[in-house]
Amino acid sequence: MENFADTPKVTIITVVYNARATIEDTILSVLRQTYANLEYIIIDGGSTDGTLEIIGRYQEKITHFISEPDKGIADGFNKGIAMATGDWIGMINADDWYALNAVELIIGKGAADDDVRCGNIMLIGNNGFERIKKSKVSWLNFGMYIMHPTCFIKKEVYQRVGKYDIRLKIAMDFDMFLRIKSKGFKIKYIDELIAYMRTAGVSNDVVKMHKEELAVMHSNLDGPAYWGSWLFNYMNRLRWRFFYKDPFRTQP
Repeated sequence: MENFADTPKVTIITVVYNARATIEDTILSVLRQTYANLEYIIIDGGSTDGTLEIIGRYQEKITHFISEPDKGIADGFNKGIAMATGDWIGMINADDWYALNAVELIIGKGAADDDVRCGNIMLIGNNGFERIKKSKVSWLNFGMYIMHPTCFIKKEVYQRVGKYDIRLKIAMDFDMFLRIKSKGFKIKYIDELIAYMRTAGVSNDVVKMHKEELAVMHSNLDGPAYWGSWLFNYMNRLRWRFFYKDPFRTQP
């Protein structure tokens, strides 16, 4: 039996619904981590496309697995957190996967007083375009500039901040991180590649994303902070609409 006395336990949660083409990459990226003291939880929303059969191939290596209808991604996050027993909790969903040493980097490069740790993500388009995006903690008021698949949060933070808002379908992570920030928790940026993300997911509905971000800002920010964030969001929407040529959607 391995002795994990000197290493914190890390829980990884994958929320999935009908992702037969990508779920195996996600699962293998967790099971192959160089960090040993892990538990793995998969929350399936009632998939009907063959996803369950793929998960079944690895079920003996998955700590907890449930498949049942849910109320969206945020509901799946909340179910996974309720089951988690780790000191730290990471989320990696079915269009994403971890770098081989992701957890080792996150745990090994932090400080004792960190409450949240985050890093860099490689975005990959269907057209083959790739770009690294760095988490920008100081930009958090302006949008979700922290890359959620790279984030690991202490369980005690979730216990104090509460659940993800199931009314939100895209910006539930933005809302969570603004709430974490407002309570004074320390968010540490680690300049390492932690995860990879395909760019064809739900968050690519840019109009809906901006609309939810505005609602989250209104709920969490006051006075000059809110109006500064609103103006930044408005200018960003204009840029997306009239000037931005998305390299992930451009044919080579």
